[in-house]
Amino acid sequence: MHILKKIFSIVPMLFLAASATFAQKVTFEVNAPSVVSTDEVFRLEFSLNAKPEKFTPPAISEFDVLAGPTTSQGQSISIVNGNMTQTVNFTYTYVLQAHAPGKYTIPSAEVTVDGKTYTTHPYPIEVVSEGNSSPQGSQGGQSERPSQPSNRLAADDMVLRVTADRRSVYKGQPILVTAKLYTRVMASLESFKTPAFNGFWSQELNVENQRPRRETLNGKVYDAIVLRQFLLYPQQAGTLHIEQFDMTLIAQIVTQSHRQSIFDDFFNGGPEVQEIRKKLTATPIRIEVKEFPSGAPASFNGAVGKFSMESQLPEGSITANSAANYTIKISGTGNLPLIQAPKLNLPNSFEQYNIKTTESLNSTTAGISGYRQFEYPFIARAEGSYPIQPVEFTYFNPDLARYVTLSSKAIDVTVQPDSTGGSSVSRGMVSGMNKEDIKILGQDIRFIKLGKAQLVSRDRIFMASTLYFVLLLLIVAAFVYALIWLQKRIRDSRNMALVRGKRANKVALQRLRAANGYMKENDQRRFFEEMLHALWGYMSDKLNIPVANLTKENVREELLKRGVSTELSTRFIDIISECEYAQYSPAVSGQMNEIYQGAVETISKFESVIKR
Repeated sequence: MHILKKIFSIVPMLFLAASATFAQKVTFEVNAPSVVSTDEVFRLEFSLNAKPEKFTPPAISEFDVLAGPTTSQGQSISIVNGNMTQTVNFTYTYVLQAHAPGKYTIPSAEVTVDGKTYTTHPYPIEVVSEGNSSPQGSQGGQSERPSQPSNRLAADDMVLRVTADRRSVYKGQPILVTAKLYTRVMASLESFKTPAFNGFWSQELNVENQRPRRETLNGKVYDAIVLRQFLLYPQQAGTLHIEQFDMTLIAQIVTQSHRQSIFDDFFNGGPEVQEIRKKLTATPIRIEVKEFPSGAPASFNGAVGKFSMESQLPEGSITANSAANYTIKISGTGNLPLIQAPKLNLPNSFEQYNIKTTESLNSTTAGISGYRQFEYPFIARAEGSYPIQPVEFTYFNPDLARYVTLSSKAIDVTVQPDSTGGSSVSRGMVSGMNKEDIKILGQDIRFIKLGKAQLVSRDRIFMASTLYFVLLLLIVAAFVYALIWLQKRIRDSRNMALVRGKRANKVALQRLRAANGYMKENDQRRFFEEMLHALWGYMSDKLNIPVANLTKENVREELLKRGVSTELSTRFIDIISECEYAQYSPAVSGQMNEIYQGAVETISKFESVIKR
């Protein structure tokens, strides 16, 4: 009976799996490197997410087919909250080799699923001649470059290139800056330093999901990966510079074996891998920023891009002494985060309060798009009919090189009397008097002051009184104290090493708090980035050494000179190494907590050992 129950429970699951397979949308795609070098061996893959009935391969004539097509398949079933999902994958793989340089096209392949035919798009591949040079390896996973072991790293095996999509812009017009690494060897990132972007407002874009691509540079084939992307908005006219980018890589080079026999190679693991540290820099980029044309309207407040505007006021009439909102929504693409609220002129009997701003922004390579919404809360105090003048918003369109003014419609607002009996006409006052008249009346007529008068004789001299001498002594004492305090501050400020040493722990704790916040959000990349800033910044302030000149070796030497134990200094270097490694090989949350606690304990011990 128990076996029968299991069989009856499995049968419905099989039917559900079959229905999930039929309901899945069929996709048939081709995947291969877009650029290869002559005589390079690479893979061509056709991927299908369903079970095929027939596969018709493409007619490949421009490349040598070394192997294929080989078929691989996989299947997985997942059940979440009672919903079953089945995934089926079929892959047809060719191993090809390119010979003659030129641009070629892989023809379409066909596959039949449930009686329907699906085809791939023709896939272009460019073959580049590199002469006698051959890359050492590929990070793309799609090629098998021929490589010979070498014990040196060529000057152009790794290149850092920073580009800007515009070199001449108007003030406030976005510039897309891309830092891209071109590499022909296996390498790991040790450090990456971006400039301060002086004169620009910057917004970093998310490039974590971008994969390496094959590209040609100076006639050679590279694996190219985007490291950073920024949208820069110049804030001043003139000549600005995007300063130098710096990064340090550790290249892994396969070296020739120096062993004497085949037995040495067998027992010692064959070729050796040598790690070489290399620093790359990108030259600064010059940007010419043009000033806005003359004749800007009064409603222009620095908005640059292309926008639209909507306005909204509560429909119908409103009641006196009740709150309402006038809403302005500005949508489009441009420097939205820097846009200020347009000016709204309300009647004098309307009390206006602080503007509330909400926004929804999306940063892409085309710029920042979305909207900013401004709510103007107000209270109408006096009943009647009031006209509200149009709200004007002017932006500069850099594509048209002119100003564009948007205007809302003029609105008449009807204010009904307060149903509770209160209005702008105060109770007991003369009918027909509004709030402004009552205010003037209260300032014009003063009431007679009742009670006993407090009269003071004018013959009494204040400078001869006790209070005068007490105040004089207090002023002198305050002056002496301020003089002593200022002298101490001047002495301390001259000793910059002392100032930096005192603030080192405070600055490090602030950064550690920020890292703790990223740890709670499980944002591993920002956590390790903030931890590195905290640790290197603390040691720079404590040792009075610029961050750019700090290395693990000189930190270890300086700590030993200041009486720090070898064990404690080694622990600090190990924490930095763990952060650098985990920054580009994301760790689990438990490891983040362990690294965070270790950093806090190490800095606390430094404070008790290093006295400045």
